[in-house]
Amino acid sequence: MDRNELLNDVLLNVKAYRRLLEKENGSSELPERFEDLPLLTKQNYLLEYPMEELCRREDLGHIHLIGSSSGFSKTGAVYWPKRPCDEAGYMQAIEQMFIDTASIDKKKTLIVECLAFGLWIGGMQIASAIRNIALSGRYSLTIATPGLDLKAAVEIIRAYHHLYEQVLVITNPSNIPLITALIGDDATLRSGGKVSFPVVGEYFTETFREQTARTFGHREDAPFVVWTGYGSADTGDLGVETASTIALRKYLHRHPQLSERLFGTASAPMILAASSAAYFEIIDGNIVVTKNQFIPLVRYNTKDAGGLLKRSDVQGFVPEELCNALPESMIYVFGRADNAVIFYGTNLIINNIQEHLLSLPAAMGYGGLFTVREDNSDGISSFDFNIYVAPEHSSAETFLSGLLDYLCRSSAEFNIKYQNLSKSAPRPLITVRLTPVSEAPVGTKHRFIV
Repeated sequence: MDRNELLNDVLLNVKAYRRLLEKENGSSELPERFEDLPLLTKQNYLLEYPMEELCRREDLGHIHLIGSSSGFSKTGAVYWPKRPCDEAGYMQAIEQMFIDTASIDKKKTLIVECLAFGLWIGGMQIASAIRNIALSGRYSLTIATPGLDLKAAVEIIRAYHHLYEQVLVITNPSNIPLITALIGDDATLRSGGKVSFPVVGEYFTETFREQTARTFGHREDAPFVVWTGYGSADTGDLGVETASTIALRKYLHRHPQLSERLFGTASAPMILAASSAAYFEIIDGNIVVTKNQFIPLVRYNTKDAGGLLKRSDVQGFVPEELCNALPESMIYVFGRADNAVIFYGTNLIINNIQEHLLSLPAAMGYGGLFTVREDNSDGISSFDFNIYVAPEHSSAETFLSGLLDYLCRSSAEFNIKYQNLSKSAPRPLITVRLTPVSEAPVGTKHRFIV
């Protein structure tokens, strides 16, 4: 994309951007260098100005859909309008993606979407796109939308899978162990490589992808068992996993020293083909995006940790055949840079949880410190909060009840997911235990411990 052409268009047609320049730089005049333009964030830009100032005024007359950014936060959601042209491009991309990764043009396919719906753009946009693709009659394709009722999803799969050559379950990666537990030892579903998982919303490891492949009867090195794209409601699509980028990650997974050399970590990040519709910068380890869309973005900080990778960067380090198959431009992602716990694709911000605990009555004895640990010992993610308390305190059950009430009130997405997923889980997904603050290890901070 031509970043300077977009910048000049935004300066001319987007009032909010001119106001931001005046606020940040004292003038709406452009600096000499693109790199000196201010960084946009959700807080200083998307939530700061009204929608009619964030987009080109003429575009407001052509919207057909309004949805919420992921997170569903009651304080901080962006309600995004969409134009028909936005959806048309998305539907074409989804269609081509499923042809390339799942051969829906050759296989009779059942798609079961297990995502949150409601206002969240992600869930409803995927459902709408697939339903329209199915209605076109070009493919033997059926979609079911049980949402986060995973028991219903598994019942649908059991009842109808024999009518199809393959079943694609669209969900968050952390839902896969719950679905696996509900399927149990059903050999007809856990063998033969019939079930695969296009996923959204979360980082996952290569180990997880390969474990899922083994569980559902695929070759361990099969690429499209669990696969994903990268983007958000704010930015739209920014990248997608391809057969070659997955093959590169698998190679690095087996050669951790090379991963350490390239990325500074033995655990290879997610690697995706970068969208040609966006201009990428890496600033302080965060992915910054410039992209033309309904709300055009110039240097928008995604707050995702990652970097850029060229094919030439791995030349000589990986087999020549693999190198030649790679896209020229790739993006790699470690996950969200914010200080957050990811509960089945929903951000639970540590600082907000701390604010809740600090607001509790003094008699409850909160000691000002907590840690949270993800337990994945049986393949199902649960979160154990260790809350440090003064000698006089309420019970762990009281802390848990208050925490759940706070999380459900502050995030509609969490409320929907927790209520539904808890019905399917074999054990509690969130637990609280109390420890005297005097026993807190020196130097412990509020942090998510993997």
